[in-house]
Amino acid sequence: MNEVEKINIPEKFQKIDRTFLNHLRNEKGSVFMPFPRNTSFLGKEDDESVVLILRKHWQFLLPTILECIFLLLLPFILSVIIPNLPNRGLFVFSLFLVSLLISLSLLIYRYVRWFYNVNIITDQRVIDMDFETLFSHKTTEARLEKVEDITFKQIGILSNLFDIGSIYIQTAGAKSEIEFKGIHNPKQVQDILSDLLESKKKGEI
Repeated sequence: MNEVEKINIPEKFQKIDRTFLNHLRNEKGSVFMPFPRNTSFLGKEDDESVVLILRKHWQFLLPTILECIFLLLLPFILSVIIPNLPNRGLFVFSLFLVSLLISLSLLIYRYVRWFYNVNIITDQRVIDMDFETLFSHKTTEARLEKVEDITFKQIGILSNLFDIGSIYIQTAGAKSEIEFKGIHNPKQVQDILSDLLESKKKGEI
């Protein structure tokens, strides 16, 4: 099975000689998903193909993981700091159960937010979906023909070390700028979008 079959490139793209297809073939994962299968979203058109789904880099979950570890260790730390607690064993066990419940709730909540906060690039538009709470979300989108400029920014040592940055998409619509924040390989995503726009203008897709 070749790479084209592995990532399920739609037929309309397979005849295009563009470098963005090579970028899409060489990257795959939960934060960078080229041509995902069986993917849909509210308002998706019948002939619309999802080219790329992006999530924030996994390092944005690291603070939550560290918080959970600290909460789980907290009962034992307190038992060392305050050695003369009455019913010490029961206290530590009870506090540990509370810490475990809080940690699991926090981890699940942050993971769900991370998972559903996605940036979507299709052959018709760019979409920024922000999942703020269980009952609140925001979607910003722009048609590809409305995109006027694409820039990326990387700030700091860690951002450059892990190749993390943000994409800023200037559009001609009411919402003048769409942001893809904290994504992996921002320069590559910029190249993919630029090639996609060029193909759209030339009527290749």
